[in-house]
Amino acid sequence: MSIAYARHSAGGYVWFAMMAIVLSPAPSARAAAPEGTETPRNAPPDAASSVAPAKAPRKKLSAQKKPTIEELEQRIELLERKLEAQQETSAAALQSAAAAQSAATAAQSSAAAAQQATTAVAPASAGAPAQQHPVTEQGAATATVSKPQIFAGPGGFSFQSPDGANQIRFHGEFDFDGRFYNDNLTPDGSRSTWLLRRARPIVEGTFDKIFDFRFNPDFAGGKTVIQDAFVAARFNPLFVVTAGKFKEPFGLERLQYSTNNRFIELGLPSDIVPNRDLGLQVSGSYGFSTGTLLYQIGWFNGVSDGVSTDANATPDVDNNDKKDWVARLFAQPFVKTDLAALRGLGVGAAVSYANQVGSASNTLLPTYKTETQRNFFTYATATNAAGAAAANGTTIANGERLRISPQAYYYYESFGLLSEYVGESQDVSRTLGSGSAAVKHRARLKPDSWQLMATYLVTGDDATFGTVVPKRPFAVGEPGWGAVELAARISQLKLDPATFTDTKGVVDSWFADPSTQANKATAWTVGVNWYLTQNVEWVLDYTVTRFDGGAADGKDRADESAFFTRFQVAF
Repeated sequence: MSIAYARHSAGGYVWFAMMAIVLSPAPSARAAAPEGTETPRNAPPDAASSVAPAKAPRKKLSAQKKPTIEELEQRIELLERKLEAQQETSAAALQSAAAAQSAATAAQSSAAAAQQATTAVAPASAGAPAQQHPVTEQGAATATVSKPQIFAGPGGFSFQSPDGANQIRFHGEFDFDGRFYNDNLTPDGSRSTWLLRRARPIVEGTFDKIFDFRFNPDFAGGKTVIQDAFVAARFNPLFVVTAGKFKEPFGLERLQYSTNNRFIELGLPSDIVPNRDLGLQVSGSYGFSTGTLLYQIGWFNGVSDGVSTDANATPDVDNNDKKDWVARLFAQPFVKTDLAALRGLGVGAAVSYANQVGSASNTLLPTYKTETQRNFFTYATATNAAGAAAANGTTIANGERLRISPQAYYYYESFGLLSEYVGESQDVSRTLGSGSAAVKHRARLKPDSWQLMATYLVTGDDATFGTVVPKRPFAVGEPGWGAVELAARISQLKLDPATFTDTKGVVDSWFADPSTQANKATAWTVGVNWYLTQNVEWVLDYTVTRFDGGAADGKDRADESAFFTRFQVAF
């Protein structure tokens, strides 16, 4: 009922009330007529007194005082106030209903936009510290004007203010792995084991639509490690400032969320790629007519190849006074075009630089592992009679370190391809002897690594750098079985031959012992990934690694092989 109609009805009601008040004595007179009298059917309303018997004693009717004009005005004013109050209540109810309808419409629009973003062919920009599964892109419950919005779905759980400016989002990743080695390189009792690989409850959020934060602890392995703890200020799409602990913007597979990795463990290039570090980063994304370009520039404490800053002697504290510079560019040149066969192409390159000097107790040099997480190379170390690290005979970092990494991926329909190369130039030194007989062996070593990975979703689902979303999720009693993906990868890491070469005239002056350390590792891995739903995955991997060198008398280290499996829940 409109307000105009309410006012019109109220006016008629007021005049009707006035007439009723004026005529109110008549009914009283009729009620006072003696019992047994009958009012003629067609008599006027005031004829009751005239039909009384003549002999009946005439009773004096009690006079009822008629209301004065002032009293009538007061009554009318009272009625008008009541009517105005009712009108205000009705208007408020209509306004609240309209607001609720607008909120519901906005929520439906947000959910529809999220669905379009989820089903888009173009993969997410690599390396951006964006959300793994944006919770605000899930279907929203209807929110009133005064209540916060609550979200729940495959991307996680969250709540936010009615205007969306402030949000808290909850995610999680839990990986339960089985490792089963088929060789004799691992001692009895540890060749077959179950382990909790990751146990990460994740909290992230946004304040005032600008400031993002992420807190990601990991409780796996019987210890607590803070994987991510940072804040990012999105002042402009071209200017985002991030501070705290997060992944250095370098390796392509390393920058992919762990829940989206296609194999249980990363390929050999990630042995050289830096992992999480503490520092400051400036980044941004530029959109042009056909695609996007992402840039990232960071200043970090610096970490050795393949590790995070929590691996330092004092976790999350720099182990030297020098800092690392890291820069990366990544483009999706056709992501905005109608060329479906090219929208999933991404290409980029990264570089890092540091100048640092290690010591016998803090060499600043790495240890390299196979994909099955077993060491196959480490630089020479020495100890004294007390068992402490000795400068005489220990290889240390001594000068510049430069890393470069061209990288690319390609996704089209159910097919995916990822490739990257990492090359490093590292200045090292090793001192042999003491006093005037001391000889310092120096060199610039250049290890490098590469990998090529291919995937195919045999169930016809869409391949992506991000999260695979099955078109027909698994459900008991339903026809869907989720998505099944086949994956294959070859990767290789090769050491510089100078690593194992003696200085002229000095025996065993190498930087790593060629009789115990392999100079090259090549790994072949095949896998099957079963995505029951967007949140539940079962993975089976089989890996064979072959080595050059690493055994006495110039022989090759024995091959290793392993069967890995994983049960994963992530949201």
